[in-house]
Amino acid sequence: MELKTELKQLNFEHPDQVKQVDLDLLLKTMLNEIGSTDPELRDELIFGTFAELVMKDYLTVEQLKFVMTTCLDNQHVFYRLGEKGTDTVFTRSFSILVVALLLEKDRDVAFLSDGEATKAIDHCVRYLQEEQDTRGYVEEKGWAHGIAHGSDALAEAVKHRAFGKEHVTQCLETIQLCLFKDGVYVDDEDERILLALEALLDRGVGDAVLVSWIVGMEDELEMLFNNEGYSVPFFHTKGNVMHFWKSCYFRLLFKNCCVDTRGTIENVVKKWTEKFYG
Repeated sequence: MELKTELKQLNFEHPDQVKQVDLDLLLKTMLNEIGSTDPELRDELIFGTFAELVMKDYLTVEQLKFVMTTCLDNQHVFYRLGEKGTDTVFTRSFSILVVALLLEKDRDVAFLSDGEATKAIDHCVRYLQEEQDTRGYVEEKGWAHGIAHGSDALAEAVKHRAFGKEHVTQCLETIQLCLFKDGVYVDDEDERILLALEALLDRGVGDAVLVSWIVGMEDELEMLFNNEGYSVPFFHTKGNVMHFWKSCYFRLLFKNCCVDTRGTIENVVKKWTEKFYG
């Protein structure tokens, strides 16, 4: 039976029907097709089915681990990592989104060992650092959203028990790196990236760390301007960074926290606004 038809026939309102399916075979087939350019199959049916199977406890520990191991291999999350503008992004992006789902599940049932969880966290960081395809929505093929999905996974990694203090700096560096990638974020990527920052706040990261981070980011933007001047790539990056700063400011305001960080953001936004617009 064609996978699309099979998934449409799955009815999670009738668990007994789902339990009669050969889930080992279904998982392998979905993982093989996870990068389909058919948006209905990839996004709604395959990922939607993974979400149902994982979160509603249809899978054994062995099956959960199989999905995690497969998603993190060189044919999935790291499949031709570094390419831009090709269909391989769909495989990477939706594999890392399943990893996010599994990390969320593991916080509840702890099916991963500490070593396995740490490996998954490290792979989430590596993926987001090395993904170069920054497209959001792709006409006729649907959401690529590698940066957004990678940010979802990074947020789940930060929330995980295996995320240690030694990961904090690495996480902030990764967020900053995303903002300086080539391309223009137009599909709410800044809001998705902020999910990881919010998770860090919940872990106790505060003003001292964040102020230094914002200042360092502003220094990098200044260096980029000095090197590239009034170039299109510079203005694209400036737009990404400024949008992130503004979103970050209001997110901190809504949380009523990090007064010093908010003040620092006010200062850098004012500086760059006056620099170009008086």
